[in-house]
Amino acid sequence: MPGAGAIVIREGRAEDAPWLAAIHRRARQAAMPGLREVHDEADVAGWIATTLMRAHRVMVAEQGGMPVGYIGFGRDARHGPMVLHLYLAPDHRGQGIGALLLKAAADALGPQLSLYCIARNAGALRFYRRQGFRVVACSDGAGTEEGEPDLLLSRDALSTECNDREDSP
Repeated sequence: MPGAGAIVIREGRAEDAPWLAAIHRRARQAAMPGLREVHDEADVAGWIATTLMRAHRVMVAEQGGMPVGYIGFGRDARHGPMVLHLYLAPDHRGQGIGALLLKAAADALGPQLSLYCIARNAGALRFYRRQGFRVVACSDGAGTEEGEPDLLLSRDALSTECNDREDSP
């Protein structure tokens, strides 16, 4: 049940991968109905455990002993410190968990971060803007698995002050 217990942020473990894949799928479906999913949940879980967790760092948000969100981050050769994944269970959005996960990434990599976001994910874009990110590039989606236009967002060291009001742009 949402709101039952404190949120704990901890290192991800390979055994978390099936839970994180389920969160990944539910979050994407809730935010972007009709999104073309190229990989099923088992494929996503395998990728999280064998690729994301081995090459990068994953932090899990847990409530009541259950994962409710996660962030994958690391250094990208082209973009530097980068958020690769940030997903929350849909019923746990709006509780500050995403901000806690971003803080974990910033604590590890520094406040200057970049990330990609599917352009039609309006809720995520509002969240990232509140966290100090701005759009620095966009694509038509031709190079994405989903075939969706995406945005490259960046936050520099001076734009880390965030406005957590829900009505902020």
